Amino acid sequence: MIDTHAHLVTGDTAAYPPSPPSGALNPGDLDDPMTVERLLGEMDASGVEKAVLVQRGSIYGFDSSYVCDSAARHPARLAAVCSIDAAAADCGAAVEHWIRDRGAAGIRLMELVRGMGIGWLDSPLARDAWKAAAELEAPVCVHLFPWNRAEGLTCLAGILRDIPNVTVVIDHFGAIASDAGPPDHGVDELLEQVAAFDGTTIKFTTIPLGRLDKAGIDYRPVVERVAALFGPDRMMWGSDITQSPGSYAYMADLGRSSVEGFGAREREQILSGTAERVYGRGWH
Repeated sequence: MIDTHAHLVTGDTAAYPPSPPSGALNPGDLDDPMTVERLLGEMDASGVEKAVLVQRGSIYGFDSSYVCDSAARHPARLAAVCSIDAAAADCGAAVEHWIRDRGAAGIRLMELVRGMGIGWLDSPLARDAWKAAAELEAPVCVHLFPWNRAEGLTCLAGILRDIPNVTVVIDHFGAIASDAGPPDHGVDELLEQVAAFDGTTIKFTTIPLGRLDKAGIDYRPVVERVAALFGPDRMMWGSDITQSPGSYAYMADLGRSSVEGFGAREREQILSGTAERVYGRGWH
């Protein structure tokens, strides 16, 4: 089992000073931190072999030093994904720095402060980041929220048309309305249009699964509906530890139970095989 979405937090603010984009930490952000050492212990206890460390942008902004340093210390088990400010003039160079110089396995784009427009994803500047990622064969995670998913998925389809060799990982089921019920469980034309590109992979985490579980809604049909669109070969699981509520063991159990209805090969593909294909160069 591979966790493709683990967030780290350290209490060592001298070595890794927080730099939240809002200018202030949220209450409790540094309480009981999920350090790399703690994460590895949680993984061992939950039967998770490897993990992708996704930069916690709301705490560390675009300084991905902690996830990169942590992956470098444990290269056989951990890989890093770095946040990129694609609205910055040097975003292409930033991609090269984190991938080439710091050994990251991929990058991530998201709206760190609500209302900042779509330039974080698509603009003449942002295209520099996309092109750099494609040239380096580095997968690009895209995190969308309900309020920007329509514009974001539309832009993403354009990017995929213009840069067909780029690999995209859509976080958290692309913010679908996963509680919408059958037959489509929130899957819509917007998600279908990006799924049509072979370079897209979709990730699900405790964000959709935990909310459904808390509401008493069976989350397995949602996973099965998305898998029918993307296929198990383009689908992966992640915990979202430190961002979503719940213990690591609970999140790992959610991941396993979500694929109970699949065959053995499909389960293996979703829980580890796709992650190996997309991020395999990050573990060595």
